[in-house]
Amino acid sequence: MKKLLTAIIAVAAITPAFSGVIKESQARREVDDAIQALAAMDARADLATYLPQKEAYSARTYCNKARNFLGDSEYDKASFYAVLSTNYSKISVHKGLLAKAERDKLEMAAQGAVVPRLKSAGLKPKGGSGIFSGAVDLKILYAVRRAPKVEEIPPLSPDMVERVTTILGVMQQQKDVKISLAARGRNEELAEKYAKSVMDVLIEKGVDVNRIEYTTKKGRDGVEITLTGVKQ
Repeated sequence: MKKLLTAIIAVAAITPAFSGVIKESQARREVDDAIQALAAMDARADLATYLPQKEAYSARTYCNKARNFLGDSEYDKASFYAVLSTNYSKISVHKGLLAKAERDKLEMAAQGAVVPRLKSAGLKPKGGSGIFSGAVDLKILYAVRRAPKVEEIPPLSPDMVERVTTILGVMQQQKDVKISLAARGRNEELAEKYAKSVMDVLIEKGVDVNRIEYTTKKGRDGVEITLTGVKQ
């Protein structure tokens, strides 16, 4: 009998919302808390893309239920769903903060890896100036040994595409970074083709043309790539 009474007391303790003991004042207070918690969740514009959909949806659904039951004077149910809504709003914000913190951590890690990434693309830093520079010859640029004809410029080699992709990643992360291409060729027309073959790939991938500049001159075929404004 003692165990039975203990079980009954425990059930009564965890299910007061349906026991018929909630007063109107308590129900209204808890519904107000739910509304405020939901408003606080929605006000976190910085977490808009991080809030877990399931919990955020549950918070809104239960808040609407609580308000409807309050309007129908069903205070037990109004209280029950209000408490659920408040909890889901807080859980949603908490999970959103965790997700954002993890994303920020990854971005910071990526920022910290800028130097080795750019080095892998053949660019070396010039002290702490934020300038990275490196030259690529025809073998790297197009996987050819001799200068092609002006009208027969081949596509970038897989190695060069990989280098450009790495550079692109840094430019997407750091919007103030600019790139300059100093192209050389046996004539300026050919040098311009070299520069534009790299430039076109960057533009195609979303880099604003205003962040790119190039120069041409006669010389040994190839392109020197320089990034400025890199935050290390």
